[in-house]
Amino acid sequence: MVIVNRILWIVNILIGIALLLSYLSPYINPMIWWIGAFFGLAFPLLFLLNLIFAVYWLIMGKLKLLFSVACMVLGYSHYAKIYKLSGREANKEAGDIRLVSMNVRYFGQGTDKIYLDSIVDYLKEVKPDIICFQEYAEYPVYKGAATSNSIRRKLGLKYAVKKNSKYGAKDKGTIIYSRFKPIHSGYVSFGEGVINGAIWADFVLEGNDTVRIYSCHLQSNKLSSEYEFHQEDVQNQELAMKKSKSIIKRLKMGFEKRSEQVSLVCDHMNKSPYPVVLAGDMNDTQLSYTYRKMKGNKNDAFVESGSGAGNTYVGPFPSYRIDYIFLDPSLNSYNYKTGGNFGSDHKLIQALIKH
Repeated sequence: MVIVNRILWIVNILIGIALLLSYLSPYINPMIWWIGAFFGLAFPLLFLLNLIFAVYWLIMGKLKLLFSVACMVLGYSHYAKIYKLSGREANKEAGDIRLVSMNVRYFGQGTDKIYLDSIVDYLKEVKPDIICFQEYAEYPVYKGAATSNSIRRKLGLKYAVKKNSKYGAKDKGTIIYSRFKPIHSGYVSFGEGVINGAIWADFVLEGNDTVRIYSCHLQSNKLSSEYEFHQEDVQNQELAMKKSKSIIKRLKMGFEKRSEQVSLVCDHMNKSPYPVVLAGDMNDTQLSYTYRKMKGNKNDAFVESGSGAGNTYVGPFPSYRIDYIFLDPSLNSYNYKTGGNFGSDHKLIQALIKH
């Protein structure tokens, strides 16, 4: 038993150090050290393992439990980003904005099930003032009407801001629907032929306050169900190794691409003459360089007014919260909710914004 405990203690120390590194990952640019991003991604597992070690040493009556406890306590400031017991609520009043954001995965285009109707039916009940969609697709639905026209008509939203032809792939990407008329708008491009990007628009709200809204979609990790591990993968070490290397390669590419895209969006936001609301699919967790840079000094709507874990990804890999609504400090969030996914690999998120 003594030898077993010595081995466990060594493993415990390594797991504790890894957890501490996960706290540092938001401050490490993946372009400088991409491995650091993996520690942030592994935070939930690392936290759980440290908790298990703490319980084990407690049962064994060993003061070694203090090491894991200390490692967990040191990350206390991050915990509210990951789980909230309750969120603040308020009634919608004149001048408030109900904002919805979702990666709609092209509404199921190219599959057996087009779920645009389901999303629209849900939003009829929500009655949003502004909608930010990512992986949006413009194609004929509702007896020939274009997607944007259909949504505007069905939801009573007069305006739609999307890419124009000079950015390419104008029928796919990001879009903003609004009941407010945009006074300026534009697009932060991530490069020719890249669908990911950030559409933005300035809106004059009731009370004459002006805000700039971004609907942003950063580089995905491009991990589909073919990268899931099955029993045959465990039995075939060569296949398991090949699949593992491919996953790591794709994650590395995603970390690095997003760090470049984050710089473009942040540079643009920093020049905004108006308070900023940034919504979208960031494809990164709360303990990431992407989250820290995109949030900046803004408030996270989930942290302000959400509850539970708030996870938004529902694809083939572990669920994380990777979709966000960030608000200028002059704005306040209430009634943050995570809705259904309707067939997409992301859940809908919404918040009531007071200005």
